[in-house]
Amino acid sequence: MDDKILISVENLSKNFAVRNRIGRKTVLHAVDGVSFQIARGETLGLVGESGCGKTTLGRTILRLLEPDGGRILYDGTDITRVNMRPYRSKMQIIFQDPAGSLDPRSQICDIVAEGLCVTGAGLSRGDRASKVTELLEKVGLDGGIARRYPHEFSGGQQQRIGIARALAVNPEFIVCDEPVSALDVSYQSQIITLLEQMQENMNLTYMFISHDLSVVRHISDRIGVMYLGRIVELGGGVEIGVHAAHPYTRSLLTAVPVPDPQVSRAREQEPIADIQTDGGIPSQGCRFHASCPHAMPVCAVEEPQLREIAPNHLCACHLHAAP
Repeated sequence: MDDKILISVENLSKNFAVRNRIGRKTVLHAVDGVSFQIARGETLGLVGESGCGKTTLGRTILRLLEPDGGRILYDGTDITRVNMRPYRSKMQIIFQDPAGSLDPRSQICDIVAEGLCVTGAGLSRGDRASKVTELLEKVGLDGGIARRYPHEFSGGQQQRIGIARALAVNPEFIVCDEPVSALDVSYQSQIITLLEQMQENMNLTYMFISHDLSVVRHISDRIGVMYLGRIVELGGGVEIGVHAAHPYTRSLLTAVPVPDPQVSRAREQEPIADIQTDGGIPSQGCRFHASCPHAMPVCAVEEPQLREIAPNHLCACHLHAAP
């Protein structure tokens, strides 16, 4: 395996037993045969509408959810079924809701130091306190807040505390699960800038999950577009933004607001399909074909496979099938 690859996911699947709208039991294929790699120091953006399986994929890679199929490799080692304790300090997550992810009854010092205690860093109480102060200052907070509680801080400050907690164990890989979606625009910019600075200074590797394509394009080296449990397009951030190949990706791009109203009116508006959260994945064919303006007869009967259509640009669409 290439030693530059830190995370490799091979045909990963995660299913849930659910009831559909009429009460019948069915299986929701939240992640359905997903494969990709993330290089060291890279940010892979993962974008898609709510319910497409982005968060489930991130948590399954971290083994916070157990996979039902496929493999997860960390630095060349298969971690799909192993004891994850040795890897918890290497793989961390920043949660979407900063307030909901912080224990309201714990002081900030205990929240940030929790990972140090669990991983057995062997630090004395005084050393842990110094480490907490250092981490808080690293994310732009005053070390003197350590004895305060989460409710005393704004959403942006709470997210900085969550980032400090994730950094406490010196991770190599962080899943950023919509870390700015619950924040005001001004705070979003601050947190994204902070994440970029942390990555540069600590050589971190990110998987950045968001439903906002404009945010993902800003921070990501490569972008994966997810629809109903599958990656339908994967490529460089600039390539996806300028030469999007999949009709679903193009529909997401047209949904991104632009400041010029003339440009906005002139853009071709492609429909965005409704996400089905009750297992409503077509039994055959392309998952997007019912909403695709370019659907062909083959789209209804044969599911397209992710294939390279240009250097480092993959797409799962019959419009780009091999000649």
